[in-house]
Amino acid sequence: MANDISKTNSVIEALGIDKKIKDKEKRDTLGQEEFLKILVAQTKNQNPMEPQENGEFLGQMAQFSTVSGLQEMQKSIDNMSKSMMSNQALQASSLVGRYVMSSAESGFLPEGEGDRFFGAVDVPETAADIKVNITNSAGVPVKTLNLGTQPEGLLRFSWDGLNNDGVAMPTGDYKISATAMIGGTEEALSTNFAAPVNSITLGKNGGPMTLNVAGIGEMTMDKVKEIL
Repeated sequence: MANDISKTNSVIEALGIDKKIKDKEKRDTLGQEEFLKILVAQTKNQNPMEPQENGEFLGQMAQFSTVSGLQEMQKSIDNMSKSMMSNQALQASSLVGRYVMSSAESGFLPEGEGDRFFGAVDVPETAADIKVNITNSAGVPVKTLNLGTQPEGLLRFSWDGLNNDGVAMPTGDYKISATAMIGGTEEALSTNFAAPVNSITLGKNGGPMTLNVAGIGEMTMDKVKEIL
């Protein structure tokens, strides 16, 4: 093998690569260029009475071909990874400013007027007397939304920030819960909240992309139920 060749060999010294070999000793390997020079030198200077076995030459070449192939493969993977990151960034940029829906038991009421607090209820089957209850951070009831009878599916709702007496509530976090009559029994329903995406954080080292959602914080794409 190439590493078995004596570094005092006159052929190596004549080629002027002795210094390169010594530099390579730090990593205990030879580069492909140095190896090929030594291989050619071996072929030219081999004893004609005891020629080098072809199998050994082929084995040495096969090893370097394998290493070279792996290096090229790694370059291709790196390039593909960079391309995927670019595509991810392009797709993510289109989400900024849009609303995303995810499972939640609370939401943030922003400043403004009109409907600005959006959510949805998971209705497992046709249900009656569906109600969405909104309470403040202290648990005090603020607003009850009566949604009546609805079929199975994702039932959306919105709130304008006014309490049951028509008084505007302050900006902040509010808890949401929902109930419905199913088969004559009152049951709790799962709730969701929709909020705008403020920014996107791209994943590092193959990590997932993170959405920075207003009033919610960081959220990975697998938590998103719907993009509005």
